[in-house]
Amino acid sequence: MHAEAGSPPAVPLSSHVLFQSDDLDCARERVAQKFCRHRLDIIGDKRFFRAAHHHLPGDMISLNYISYGADVLIDPGELTDFYLIQMPVAGSATIRNGHKEFLTDRSTASILNADLATRMRWWQGCAQILIQIRKAPFLDFAERVLDRELPGPVIFDPLVDFSRPQMQSWRGFANGLFYSAEALANAPRGAEIHMAFNEQRLMEIFLREQPNNMSLFMDGEAKGPSPRHLRRADEYIREHAAMPISLLDIADAAGVNARTLQLAYKSTYGVSPMQALQRERLKRVRFELLASGGRANVTETAMKWGFAHLGRFAGDYRRAFGELPRETARRAAD
Repeated sequence: MHAEAGSPPAVPLSSHVLFQSDDLDCARERVAQKFCRHRLDIIGDKRFFRAAHHHLPGDMISLNYISYGADVLIDPGELTDFYLIQMPVAGSATIRNGHKEFLTDRSTASILNADLATRMRWWQGCAQILIQIRKAPFLDFAERVLDRELPGPVIFDPLVDFSRPQMQSWRGFANGLFYSAEALANAPRGAEIHMAFNEQRLMEIFLREQPNNMSLFMDGEAKGPSPRHLRRADEYIREHAAMPISLLDIADAAGVNARTLQLAYKSTYGVSPMQALQRERLKRVRFELLASGGRANVTETAMKWGFAHLGRFAGDYRRAFGELPRETARRAAD
């Protein structure tokens, strides 16, 4: 394997070797100890099989390097307790997570969602660096980043496209973590804190830039710190979006008069408090339609979130998201 600019070392995490083995059963069990139980079968010529796993634990994430040498089939089903970002540094792999199947190589990576079934084929010569993300602390972290209670688990688009400038930048940051990990064995005290800060920054960027079902809640965020009364109003809207609340209700919850609240929303978000409430309701409808897999009834979902005039709702929804709600529901079913 040859090092390239912006790539991790030729053999990533070489100071953190967990095991090397040419025994299939040994490799399966040792990898399962760090990840989860899974099916691992050699496809084709067994002479090329030589498993290696390098591993460095962190707080929310762990850094890993895995290669099998041979062509292998890997079937863990649902990962359940963790997400897994996989970036080939050599060769390629065919990934299926949920209903989406695609090929990964140096230009395309994958993020395996914890709640979707996974099945993979790592082709002969494939070697990958992997970032394992513990689900529970990550979801807690996501709530702090989004400043809201999550309406469900985070589901990423499993295909990570490194032709996008945002993800090229993220990959450079991720590779930097693998480089710096080589020095952690002899690092001074305090290196763990620096590592924890970097992993939080890594995951914040990934959450913001990799398409996922929470991306719609990041639109319209305030730039910089917001006044306390505005934060209280935002929280009240999020918690009571399904209820018939008024401008005065929001102002009372914020602790200011209606005029002050209107001016604060206009200067910070460019909309009125009631427009912000409608935008929140539209996002909740869209989230539920996408999460339902096509099973949600558009009319019932719209009325649940306070839209009694369905024709006007459909027009507002299309202006906000570029498609009709029935088209969202149909796409979610595919």
